[in-house]
Formats: sequence, structure tokens, C-alpha cells
Amino acid sequence: MALTLAWPAMSEPLKIETILGPPWGFLASDGQATGMMYEISNRIAEEAGLSYTNALVPYARTAIDIENGSADFIVRFGNEQMTRGAVPVAAVLTMPIIVVGPSGTQYRHLSELHGKTVGMIRTSKYVEQFDTNTAIQKYAVSDYTTMARMLALRRLDAGIGSSAGLYYGAYMAGVKPEELGAPLVLGSNEFILFLSKKNAQPETIRALKDAVKKLIASGEIKQIVGKYTMP
Repeated sequence: MALTLAWPAMSEPLKIETILGPPWGFLASDGQATGMMYEISNRIAEEAGLSYTNALVPYARTAIDIENGSADFIVRFGNEQMTRGAVPVAAVLTMPIIVVGPSGTQYRHLSELHGKTVGMIRTSKYVEQFDTNTAIQKYAVSDYTTMARMLALRRLDAGIGSSAGLYYGAYMAGVKPEELGAPLVLGSNEFILFLSKKNAQPETIRALKDAVKKLIASGEIKQIVGKYTMP
């Protein structure tokens, strides 16, 4: 009865989407889907007692799918489209937002990036002082591996992102730590579990919120994050 109340269409599994790109979601060498947010999302659904599917989807498309209801659930940063189309269920984890340039660079203030080209994941929002700064030339890329390669080739003056995303993306791209400059920490942002307004039910929201709370308290989310955090 509890599961039926939590997810009325039990014949329809909870449709999870995970951001495509390391470390969030990607295919391992054995061809199986894996990744930090892929694992975390699966565990949240399991802890909530819900059947689910989990698809790897490009970042920009996840907001579209949540808004139109073709996906139910995503863990990601918020933006205006997520606000329109989704219910923010719970903050899953907080990560530093950093700016990194090619080797030999060290930015100490955001103003040093005025007139420079900074790579960012398409449609992402990071911290207000960067998002609203019109003096910085912002270059959209699809994922952190692409950003890291462009930094190593000095095709970007800098890249912005979560610390875990940027450094794990560099690792997966084969970009060595010495090919990147010293990071400038701009602040932090939250990865939030969003549930599509098209399918959100109070019982489902409660079950997912409780699941996140339990996984944080047990340390399991922290353990998963650790697997994808570069030393």
C-alpha cells in the first residue's frame, strides 16, 4: 500500500535522467552505465522503494524533458527552466564552483576574466557573480571532457564548473593536472533532486525526500562522491 501511494502508476517505473558526461553519468569500459549522479539517483529510488529506469542524457536536454514530463527525476543544478518545470525535492550535495585556466595561469579575481573566453557547460548556472557578468565571453561546451581538452590546447582562457566535474572530466580526457592552472574558488552550488511537475505527487515527494535524508545521514552519498573525486 505504501508503494502504491508513493507512485500511483506502478506499471510505469520512475523515469530518471542522469547528465551525460563524466563524472555524472557515462559508459564504463565494460559498456555499462555508471557515474556519480547515476549511482546516487539509483540509490535514492531504491531507498524510496520505487522501480525506475535511468537514462544518460545531455545536460541541456534534461531540463526540457523534465518540463514536458517525458522524464520524472534528475539530480542537477537549477536554472530558470527547472524552476518552471520541476519541484525541488531535496538538496543532495553541495560542491565548490571553480575557475581554472591552462597551465601557468592563476586567476585571483573574477575581474581578471573580463574580455576573456571562459568555457561553461551549455545552459548551466553556477554562481550569480559569474552568471550575470556580461564582460566575460562565455563559450558553451557539452561536457567537462571537452572543456578540459580545450583548456589543455589553450583554446579557452579558462573554464568554470564544479570542482569534481572539472577535474574528473580532465582525468577522463587524459589531461594531466600540470596542464591546468591554479583554481579560483567562486563559491558553491547545490545539486538538487528535481521532480517533474507533470508527475509530482505529495507521496512521491515525501518518499524521495526521506530517501535523500537517510542516504546523507548514513554517509552513502558521500562514499559514492568519493569514488569520483580526484585526489
